[in-house]
Amino acid sequence: MASHFFRTAFYATAARKSISVPFAAGRTAATLAVGLSFGAQNNRSAAVPYENVYADNFFNSPAPGRGKGLLQGPLADYRKMQQPLSRNFSSLQTQLVENSAMSSIKNRRYLSTKDITKNMTLYTTNKAKIEVDPKTLAFKKPTGNPLVLMMAWLMAKQKHLKKYAEIYTEMGFDVMVVHITPWQLLWPAKGTQVVAAETLKFLENNKSYAPIVMHGFSVGAYQMGEIMLQMSRDMDRYGSILDRFACQIWDSAADITEIPVGLPKSIFPKNERMQSALRNYTLYHMKTFHNQATIHYMRSSQMFHSTLLKVPALFFVSENDPIGPPSSNHMVRENWERANIKVTFKCWQRSAHAGHLIKHRDEYLETLFQHLESCGVLEAVGVPKRAKL
Repeated sequence: MASHFFRTAFYATAARKSISVPFAAGRTAATLAVGLSFGAQNNRSAAVPYENVYADNFFNSPAPGRGKGLLQGPLADYRKMQQPLSRNFSSLQTQLVENSAMSSIKNRRYLSTKDITKNMTLYTTNKAKIEVDPKTLAFKKPTGNPLVLMMAWLMAKQKHLKKYAEIYTEMGFDVMVVHITPWQLLWPAKGTQVVAAETLKFLENNKSYAPIVMHGFSVGAYQMGEIMLQMSRDMDRYGSILDRFACQIWDSAADITEIPVGLPKSIFPKNERMQSALRNYTLYHMKTFHNQATIHYMRSSQMFHSTLLKVPALFFVSENDPIGPPSSNHMVRENWERANIKVTFKCWQRSAHAGHLIKHRDEYLETLFQHLESCGVLEAVGVPKRAKL
């Protein structure tokens, strides 16, 4: 049913007004249809009949003559709970102390990558060959650097992630980027939860990584929720991992209500008709496969709002971002502040989703470094405090 629905939506939108769909878009749509169809065949037992009426009312609040949105009931319950990168950073223009963990300028220009798993990539300035035990994901020889755990946005390109990674590797950090695919997002039990388990295995078996900085983008907030859910089931085992985190940064964090908006835009960023088709399928998917998908999104969101990570947080948002709007981020902020978590909130009038660094580079970096400094992270890795302006 899933592949039939998506194929129908694809051809219907392509035929409308005789528009021409690029080959790449058609190929991507076909790939999605096959992948989603495969997942649907494995979950037919819990499927419910498809209805057209839910799409228009999905996220809308109740209005006269209209029913509740698809997730209005469950969401209402948990809501109550709660230009290109430059190396000459002004914040780093200071003399380094002897034996600083921050690499020399010459070494900082060297950056290597190592795929730990299909969904985990390490960025490091360490020139030594990194050997990883494939069973435990433990490094045979630790790099000796602190770590940034970076949760990527959906469909992020390596060249873009590298720019963010370089901010930290220039200060002596290793950066572990965790990324998920659309298929993994749609089928959590076989996708995002597997990635969450791998991430925990890596952190558990590489105890030398401390302090740890959490830097997440967009759907990375959901992925972190999945990680914390697994932690919560065995705190005796994973509690020590939480103790190693020093601070967290969330850039354009997206809640579950934004999945039908963010998923189509990430896959078809320049094709509005394909966005509309995939948005309709995503709505259908979240209703039809409630037990296989939506319930997991809701539990992750609840965990993210209540959070096990009690370290200071920094949020980057913009007023014109439909995927990670200030409203949903403010709700997280309120819940965290009630839990005595220090939260810094940076909001711009106009910016791009997960693209604030490009649009507001100086402000972004200045706010980021102030946050790292206030949390004692820079001092811990050997970067001297800046003189007060």
